[in-house]
Amino acid sequence: MSTSIAGEEEAISLGAGNDSTTARTASAPSKDESLFTGLARTFMLLNLSDSRCADAMDFGSRNLTAAELDNVANLEASNMDHDIDAAHMEFNTDQWAVERNGSLVQSVVPVGNQWAVERSGSLVQSVGSTNAVATEDDACSTFLGALVSNEHEGDGYKTPDRGINLPYCGSIYEPECDASLQPSLGMVFDTWQQGEAFYKNYAHHVGFSVRKASHHKGDGGVLVWKRFFCSRQGWRKQKEIMDEQCKKRKRKVNFTRCGCEAMIGFKRREDGKYVVARFIQSHTHQLASPGKTHLLRSNREVSSEVRSKLFTCHKALIGTSAAFRLLSEEMGGHENVGCTMRDLQNYDRDCKGIISRGDGQILIEIMQDKKRLNPSFFFDYKLDDRNRLTHVFWADGTCRKNYSIFGDVVSFDSTYRSNRYGLVFTPFTGVNHHKSCITFGAAFIPNEKIESYTWVFQTFLKAMGGVAPKLIITDEDLSMRAAIKEVFPGTIHRLCMWHILNKLPERVGRPLVQDDDFLREFMACVWDSETPDEFEARWASIISEFGLEDNSWLSDKYKMRKSWIPAYFIDFSLGGILRTTSRSESENAFFRHFLNRRLHLLEFWIRFQTALEEQRQKELLNDNATLHSEPMLETPWGIERHARDVYTHTIFGIFQDEVLAARDKCDIQNMVQVGDERITRISDGSGKIREVRYNISTKVSQCSCKLFESIGILCCHIILVLKGAGCHEIPEHYLLNRWTKTATRNVVLDANGNALEGSCTSLPPTMKKLYAETWSKIKLGMHAAKQCEENMKYFNKCISDAVEHMLKVGPSSERSKVQELESFVGTTFPDEINIHPPEVAHTKGNGRRIKRSSEQSSTNQRKKRSRGTKKAGDN
Repeated sequence: MSTSIAGEEEAISLGAGNDSTTARTASAPSKDESLFTGLARTFMLLNLSDSRCADAMDFGSRNLTAAELDNVANLEASNMDHDIDAAHMEFNTDQWAVERNGSLVQSVVPVGNQWAVERSGSLVQSVGSTNAVATEDDACSTFLGALVSNEHEGDGYKTPDRGINLPYCGSIYEPECDASLQPSLGMVFDTWQQGEAFYKNYAHHVGFSVRKASHHKGDGGVLVWKRFFCSRQGWRKQKEIMDEQCKKRKRKVNFTRCGCEAMIGFKRREDGKYVVARFIQSHTHQLASPGKTHLLRSNREVSSEVRSKLFTCHKALIGTSAAFRLLSEEMGGHENVGCTMRDLQNYDRDCKGIISRGDGQILIEIMQDKKRLNPSFFFDYKLDDRNRLTHVFWADGTCRKNYSIFGDVVSFDSTYRSNRYGLVFTPFTGVNHHKSCITFGAAFIPNEKIESYTWVFQTFLKAMGGVAPKLIITDEDLSMRAAIKEVFPGTIHRLCMWHILNKLPERVGRPLVQDDDFLREFMACVWDSETPDEFEARWASIISEFGLEDNSWLSDKYKMRKSWIPAYFIDFSLGGILRTTSRSESENAFFRHFLNRRLHLLEFWIRFQTALEEQRQKELLNDNATLHSEPMLETPWGIERHARDVYTHTIFGIFQDEVLAARDKCDIQNMVQVGDERITRISDGSGKIREVRYNISTKVSQCSCKLFESIGILCCHIILVLKGAGCHEIPEHYLLNRWTKTATRNVVLDANGNALEGSCTSLPPTMKKLYAETWSKIKLGMHAAKQCEENMKYFNKCISDAVEHMLKVGPSSERSKVQELESFVGTTFPDEINIHPPEVAHTKGNGRRIKRSSEQSSTNQRKKRSRGTKKAGDN
């Protein structure tokens, strides 16, 4: 660009580039004529439209109206210097110029549909300079002078004055770019979408954002013309000020509109193509530098790749902000993601808005789809009188198969704050052959009433083919107890030890719990009592020794001792739960890692499936370790070697401890044989003499410790007797299938002949494998090519060609937000809602939890320390 400096005594030539420009000078005003009148006539041109410009070139041909004079007078009073001795005016076909005897020179220049006033002097550094005042050095634009602006403070902040048709930003900017990127009049496109893409590419290259403007459709809905504006076109709308009493606090928003006229217009031709019929290039605001073009609004989009990554991260419990940071690292910086973190958060918000309307029906339709894919999937639900979802139960084929193998003992508990509706989440939990928690099924209920628990237990019984558990463990909820008595009359009901013992410090007092003697004796009474008589004697001794006769809580627990003390269940196998106080609590803590109280039902379902997959993956890892590795033997005994061959590693570890105890701690005191039964008395270092009755013909043994009856694993006393009898293997009747390596290998069928196995996924295993392999190869190629630009270009071309081919042969990749969600979830969202989302439930677990005395004490101590720290800091 050429550069010229405007002098103080001459007009600035800033024409629109007309080669035939001819300068004319109007006659200077007389001394009697007010200089203000001449200036008013000049500024009058600012409000003239293009169609009137030709008729307004001669000052003498038109007189200003009173309103125009008032407007110009106000402008003159605020922006002009009245101490002027003389002035004269110059005119050419492109501009009007006003010269003053002082240092300030102004000129009027046509810019699009507006007229701009330019000032020379200290503000205008040079004509054509790219270093304008308050502009960015690296912006793709050319500065064309300063513009007059006017401001007001009517609504508490400054906005452009719409009374005059002038841009407020202070400059005219001409974008500069390669000619091949810049639109021009007469340019033709096959579709207006192609024209839009071309204009946006140009806009993002030079540094401004684009927004859609008006359009017109002809017959048949065919688009006749379409316009696109600079995003800063127009003016911010004035909002009505409400009455002071009802006025709400307004959010502070920065305005972006400044009346910029840059635009492009496309018109449809007779052949169906679209031609550029109008194009305005100049802007009245700074353009974005190359380092900031990725932040332009029209240049930001949450692409399909980013959306897919977001869904995957959500499934893996990675939040939206963390997902954006992960994308930024993978793509080499924030500028390559294609959107900002706020855009991604807004997209996530919109997705949740789509979900909320049909949340209940979407969940049910997902379960119906899973039922179609795998008939072994079971679910049932219940609606209220307004078709709102209230109850729902589900269990897939793997859950039902696990129950058929490990379902002799079930732990059931209620979990709160797992969804936004306050529904109570109730999982059924068991223990597998690795002594790990497994899920038999789960349900939502709206409250803790007997009717809700009754429905859950009846549905669970239906899902499991009518087979009730032998024993069920719950907390002390009275509604649960009543429902279990009704639905599972033949099932033993035991209370969870963890829930009871967790209340001990609060009920007996922390000083007493901190007494080592009391705690040792109490735990020995609860856990080590082998008979009811032994427990009762120990309990009475503790109550008397520590003066707890008046403790009502301990009295209540003693009255219900048959429901929670292990000594009363010593003859029943508890599947490994007997010595574990917190199976339900452990399972609930596991699920709480995946859940929170803000989740929709659909979000809950996705996270529940992720939790279930993680739980089953842990089982697969344990199975793999058991089948392909062997623990070390500690003795030469054949029975230990046999146990290693048949038991899982976890169970073998327990059995091996008993073998070592038999070798190192057990001594035979005496032996008596009566017929086929041999009675052996053994001491084991515990101070007790154990009695083992062994049948020589049947090889059946019974020990007074009853370890096998409680957990299904031989005790050290029986192992010693079997070794003495010459048994080098565990008798078959002592090998419980639930503890063996092959426990889950057998095929289990339901009542309809469906195999109970496999989870339900919409993607076949073969496709999953191909997907993983393809993604792995792409990542490997990226890693190999990133060190060389040529290699990266080659790899990029190969990938681009492959993608282009797939887009031609496959379906279009352009999908709406709803379609993206449907693809991620694996089901189609309903057009008509018949099952409405649940109402927010008000249950005892959804309110503010009451802290125990120990927690309150700890909180108070922290507060005191905090106050002490603040005081020390103040001093």
